[in-house]
Formats: sequence, structure tokens, C-alpha cells
Amino acid sequence: MQIVQSTEFIYSDFECGRKHIVCLERKICNCERFQIDEIPCAHAFAVFKKKNIMDIHPYCLDYYKPAALANTYEVPMVPMPDKEDWSAPEVVLQEIVLPPRYKRLAG
Repeated sequence: MQIVQSTEFIYSDFECGRKHIVCLERKICNCERFQIDEIPCAHAFAVFKKKNIMDIHPYCLDYYKPAALANTYEVPMVPMPDKEDWSAPEVVLQEIVLPPRYKRLAG
């Protein structure tokens, strides 16, 4: 990949006869992987390598960071009681659920 700097934040990436434009400030690339996945695409990584950027965390969505995984398990999960100990309202217990009236055709 050949990287050409246009402005402070905008770079052109030439790869196999194709041109990709990466904007680090807005976190976008015209391949759209940067916007869709919300993590840097290969073209952005090429720019990071050229600029010697080692910390890519500011360019990733917080969802992908270790803290987000830790926050997932922050709230304790209470196990469900045994099925014999379940208490359902009488209205729910009396309701009869029938199968669908029509069968869906294949395809």
C-alpha cells in the first residue's frame, strides 16, 4: 500500500490500482468498513503504521474495549429457582396456546 497525506487527518491509500481515502478525524474510509464495524479497516491501519501511531484505542468503539466486557459481568446474575418453585399468575396458566392456522410454504 502506498500512503499519501492530503491534510493533517486525510490520507489516500493506493492499493492494487484502487484508491481509498481515510479520514482519521471523522473515523471514516471510503471502503466503509471503518464506519460499519466502527473499528479501523486495513487502510486505516496502513495510515497508522505510516504515522507510527501505536495506540489505536481512540479509533475504536468502546464496545470493543476490555472495559466493556468487564462491565458486562458487573451486575450479578441470579440463577433461576427450580421449575417446581416457579409461580405463574393464574391468567397465564389458564391460557391455551394453539398452533398457527396456516402452514408456511417452503422457500
